Amino acid sequence: MIERRSRLGFTLVELLVVIAIIGTLTGMMLPAVQSARETARRMTCTNNLRQIGLSISMYLDVLGCFPPTKTTYLTDTGVRRDRHNILTFLLPYLEQTNIYDQIDLERPWSLAANRAGTRNRVPVFLCPTASSHRIFDREYYPTDYATCYLIRKAARTKLQLAERNEWSSILLPDESSSTEFHRRAPVVPGQVFDGLSNSMMFFECAGRPCKYLRNGRRGNPKETPTEPLYNSEWADPGSGFVIDGINVTDTGSFMNNCNNNEIFSLHPGGANFLYGDGSVHFHSENIDPEFFATHFTCAAGD
Repeated sequence: MIERRSRLGFTLVELLVVIAIIGTLTGMMLPAVQSARETARRMTCTNNLRQIGLSISMYLDVLGCFPPTKTTYLTDTGVRRDRHNILTFLLPYLEQTNIYDQIDLERPWSLAANRAGTRNRVPVFLCPTASSHRIFDREYYPTDYATCYLIRKAARTKLQLAERNEWSSILLPDESSSTEFHRRAPVVPGQVFDGLSNSMMFFECAGRPCKYLRNGRRGNPKETPTEPLYNSEWADPGSGFVIDGINVTDTGSFMNNCNNNEIFSLHPGGANFLYGDGSVHFHSENIDPEFFATHFTCAAGD
């Protein structure tokens, strides 16, 4: 009688088939996993902006006006210089009083006397989609959220925007020599004629001081502007920006072109925007310029 032996293990062909199936399944699942992770990161980014919005609301309740995008001072020679950024004034309302107490508001942010406070990492100022290792050799931590307080004439011309009597957003510097501002800080809610729920207040400018280009590509660090990008630290009054003609491409794109003083997000397809009522909306990078201008301005009657 012939004895039948049971076969243990796989043949080489069977093993290759199994490996191929596993590889195919992994390839199918990986985009879904990456998409789920990005969804979670974007949700955290949204919550960060909501916390900033809540801190602005608390500031408003206490002081009766919106915080300035930055404070300035006059030197002995009559030159106006920056002093502090808006995020510094929001620290007490973000449970960061220990950092706030180390900062002298009467002295410029970058002085040695303020470094014990300004060189701290504040997680709520960082978008989780951006790299968490970005301080380079300057020892200051960046912010991925900033004020954008004016659409300048060069940008308006490139975007072919309809004329308005006001081109600024809710939050403004304490002083400005620009004739394009029809309002001045301090701003109170009654000056937001278009409604808080229709007016943008805070914007993404993510990835700084690393240099990024469209579609989240890293830029050449040695090409102008060189890396690390300046005015990227959360305590730096220069981290806020305006929309200028240089930020607008020939195709009319004014968002997500680069993260050098421009609305920029590392979330695919668009960016998060904080509105005056504390709500956060994700808008496509292909947003209609007129729709954007309508929701950017806060007192244009549009």
